[in-house]
Amino acid sequence: MKVAVLGATGLVGRTMLKLMGDRAWVSGDPVLLSSARGAGTKLEFAGRQLECKEVSAEDFQGVDITLFSAGGDASRIWGPVAAEAGAWVVDNSSAWRMEEGVSLVVPEINGHLIKPTGGGKGGIIANPNCSTIQVAMAVAPLDRIFSVREAHVTTLQAVSGAGQKAVAELERQEQNPNAEMNEIFPRPIFHNAIPAIGAALADGSYEEEDKVVRELRKILGRKDDLAVTCTATRVPVVTGHSAAVRLVCEKPIDLTKAADALANFKGVEVDPDPHAYMTPREIVGQSTVHVGRLRAEPNNPHALMLWVVADNLLKGAARNAVQIADLLAGKPQS
Repeated sequence: MKVAVLGATGLVGRTMLKLMGDRAWVSGDPVLLSSARGAGTKLEFAGRQLECKEVSAEDFQGVDITLFSAGGDASRIWGPVAAEAGAWVVDNSSAWRMEEGVSLVVPEINGHLIKPTGGGKGGIIANPNCSTIQVAMAVAPLDRIFSVREAHVTTLQAVSGAGQKAVAELERQEQNPNAEMNEIFPRPIFHNAIPAIGAALADGSYEEEDKVVRELRKILGRKDDLAVTCTATRVPVVTGHSAAVRLVCEKPIDLTKAADALANFKGVEVDPDPHAYMTPREIVGQSTVHVGRLRAEPNNPHALMLWVVADNLLKGAARNAVQIADLLAGKPQS
């Protein structure tokens, strides 16, 4: 299948490209697309150097699958163009996630929503928010056996989730701790934790928190019967998101059953020891979601607490998108 990547020069775009290097269903060299600023940048694919070009409508002609990671504005402009040309768009921005008729997919949870491509008919599939994906991966198997009624989430999110400029900002502040240099974040991120990600909303939340609330419900096929709260926090970690999660369930918690459900869920690793955990530093480069600190809440037999960690550039973004592309190609990966 012919593939294109829009936003190929970014952190997620480069990771998408790397992951597709061993996909047998990718026919020839992917078309690498970017803004005018990124045009001419050379990137490696399967041992070859490919050059990015400025995106235009003609670039989507004859393309079967396009992976987008260029931000919401670009996705709104070029998503319909690519779909009209017959390509399936797997979009990593928030532009289409809550759009009626657009599937929001984590393959292990709701991959049945994706049908292999064929007949030259395209469309748009949304890749969820990086924090939502890993939380959903942990909640889904527990929901199936205990019927989750409330999910309370506190995220600790790496700076790479905000892109290359955010990583550079942390590095500058590490080199000069006394300089403010806040271009990406509202406060210095070095030696700090910032409980504000995205735009401030009228209800007192921030945009990232609203994404987790709405997207988690959509991925799990739930509506207002699932109460979700979130406090999203940016921390001075380069790669790897963490989340402390508290679930209140309809059925009483059985820790052995909870650990078994997580262990048997594809893409999740769990340590049932309530004192065991993984950290962002330990999971960088891994494709699985790690669950630890699995324990029942004292004095509440219906409440379960857990610690969830994942590489936000892999399962949180690029890998999930490429897994969606695998399903579109009719070649699901193990």
